[in-house]
Amino acid sequence: MVSRRALAAIDGHGAADGALAARYDERIGILVEFLTRCRWRSLTADALSRQLVTVLDAWRHESQWLEVELRRLLDDDS
Repeated sequence: MVSRRALAAIDGHGAADGALAARYDERIGILVEFLTRCRWRSLTADALSRQLVTVLDAWRHESQWLEVELRRLLDDDS
């Protein structure tokens, strides 16, 4: 639930109105994995928000890098 609410806020749907990200959003797993590894309940809302955004940014950059590498490998095979 925390992950879905955070994604709704990040995507601009706002968490104040109770909006949630879709259950099938692939980013939920990334955030859940992070939350299970850290003591997030001891963080302030600001600190947790920063951490979640950082995790998503790192995931996005890695995904983009993997896509570029895959394209390069596919172009080399042609």
